[in-house]
Amino acid sequence: MKKVCVMGDGAWGTAVATLLAHNNCQVNLWCHDAANVQAIARSRKNERYLPGYTLSERIVPTGSLEDAMRDTRWIFQAIPVQYLRSVTLDAAPCFKQDQVWVVLSKGIEKDTLLLPTQIIDDIFATTPQKVVLAGPSFAADVANKQVTGVSIAATDLALAHELQTMLNNEYFTAFINDDVLGVQVGGAVKNVITLGVGMLEGAGYTDNTKAFLVTRGLHEIALIAKIFGGKPETLYGLSGIGDLMLTALGKLSRNLAVGKRLGKGDSLKIILDELGHVPEGINTVQSIQQLADKHHLQLPICSAIYDIIFTGKKIDHLITALMQDAAAE
Repeated sequence: MKKVCVMGDGAWGTAVATLLAHNNCQVNLWCHDAANVQAIARSRKNERYLPGYTLSERIVPTGSLEDAMRDTRWIFQAIPVQYLRSVTLDAAPCFKQDQVWVVLSKGIEKDTLLLPTQIIDDIFATTPQKVVLAGPSFAADVANKQVTGVSIAATDLALAHELQTMLNNEYFTAFINDDVLGVQVGGAVKNVITLGVGMLEGAGYTDNTKAFLVTRGLHEIALIAKIFGGKPETLYGLSGIGDLMLTALGKLSRNLAVGKRLGKGDSLKIILDELGHVPEGINTVQSIQQLADKHHLQLPICSAIYDIIFTGKKIDHLITALMQDAAAE
């Protein structure tokens, strides 16, 4: 039985752990909170992050990074981007050069403006092996064995094929490409566009306006991908438009729910206090604004979403950005 590490016991990390266990892997699931280690071991459920699913006995929770990574080749990293650097630094002494990082995180690190694979490279003296897994995949649907398709991106296509063989089954399939940067940009920026869709819905706008925003938002995602060296055509696949459509229109989207509340006039502080965590879209929109300022990049939709969240602008500001953007075509 192949042994793997899943680093992160959030909803997505736990869902990937269930997929791997279903595919006959032993999964060492690293949990940040010792209390959750005990809860999962006792009940075989992760009620904190992915409630309602009984976890396989093949999933072994642990609070030790050393134990989680020992005797594994594949490290599935599912850490929120704002914590990725600190957790990877803690994991670095346990890392072996023959191990492979599978990047599940989606976002852009504030200030450094690095994508997850770039954060990992920034930490290690030598460049580790890395593969990116991204695409339209709600955690609950994967745990519930709903048919799902995603992208695997790697510069080493042999590694990508090896991971594809490990993941694919009767309900989950992965398609391979070599655009590591473009796939990550799609996964990061779709959360920001989704915040905007939620704002529109919360403010009472209907499907016409949301479709308008999603389509123009995809154009801005492609512009950002070019800045990072990604391929704009990547954004027309699963990790681009597929992920955007799921997150912006799906019923399980946390970023959409936050956007709706912002559109209704709730303050960000109240929303975050109630959630107990910061959705990736809130962090990523700040990084994108920094990126736009650095590169003098015109991103009217992303900038309007940033202004509504952080400078007190009203929803009309987003509508104006949409209409001005159209006029510039």
